[in-house]
Parts: sequence; structure tokens; C-alpha cells
Amino acid sequence: MIEGKIVKLRGLKKEDKALIYEWVNRKDLRDKMGTVWPVSECEHDQWFENMCLSKEPKIFAIEFDGRCIGTIGLKEFDRINGNVEMYVRIGDDSARGKGCGRDAVVALSDYCFEHLNFHKTYMHVHASNESAIRCYEAAGFTCEGRLKEHNFVNGHYEDVLVMGRIRK
Repeated sequence: MIEGKIVKLRGLKKEDKALIYEWVNRKDLRDKMGTVWPVSECEHDQWFENMCLSKEPKIFAIEFDGRCIGTIGLKEFDRINGNVEMYVRIGDDSARGKGCGRDAVVALSDYCFEHLNFHKTYMHVHASNESAIRCYEAAGFTCEGRLKEHNFVNGHYEDVLVMGRIRK
């Protein structure tokens, strides 16, 4: 388990599967995460099993007040250059605005630096996702670049920001 100040990051449990399935199919969350279409239950079952067994990419449940409120993970492991991409999804609306996302991002990023010897963690975020951008900035990430009109969302192209945090 990876512990932040207010959240814990833990491996996925079987009881998390239904929650994550609900979140991945919520239109408001899909649009922010860049997911193109709803996911079938069969696809989700296969994905969930694969992620539970996978070492890379790696996904964790974000636990707050004893319940799973979201997921956070790592992908695109670049061990030669010391970089890894991070992603996060807070699915439980009641946990928003309490610092859970920031704490999870800091905890996993610190873990990557201190235990996995990565030099940098980075994320991609839609330029319109102001709450996520504020969260990542509060976690020590800075904007490193802008991918112009990179994702097609809700009938228009949207810029994607690349945000990174370098080990100090």
C-alpha cells in the first residue's frame, strides 16, 4: 500500500470492479479522460482481470475514508530515460474538492521517485479541465507543452496539456 496524507493507494479488489465500470461509462468522466465510447461489461471484465495481473501498466484504487473513490495508475514506462506517465480518475463525486486527487498524485509521484528511481512523472490533461490542472499544479506539476487540437471531444477539437514533475 502507498500512503498519502489523506488517501491510500492499494491494489484493486474484486469489489472495485462494479464501481470502476460505472465510472468508465459516465459520459462526464469519459469526456475528461478521452475515452471514445462506452465500455461493454465483457470488455470491462477482461480489462479488469488484465489490470489486476499486470505489472506494467499498473493501476491502483484510491481509498478515502475506507472506500474506493477513484483510480490512479502508471503507463508508458521509460526506464532508459527515467520517465513514466501517470493518470488519475476520481469517480466518487462526494470526494471531489477535498484534496484526494492531489494527495494521490503526490503519493504516487513520490513513490515513483523514491522507490522506482524515476526522474520524471508526467500527465496529459484536456486544456478545458481546469479543476484537474489546478490539482496537478498543487501537486507540483508544471505545464511542459500544449498539443494543439489533439483530442476530438463533443464535436470539437481540444488542446491537451502535457504536465510534468521532476524529482528534486
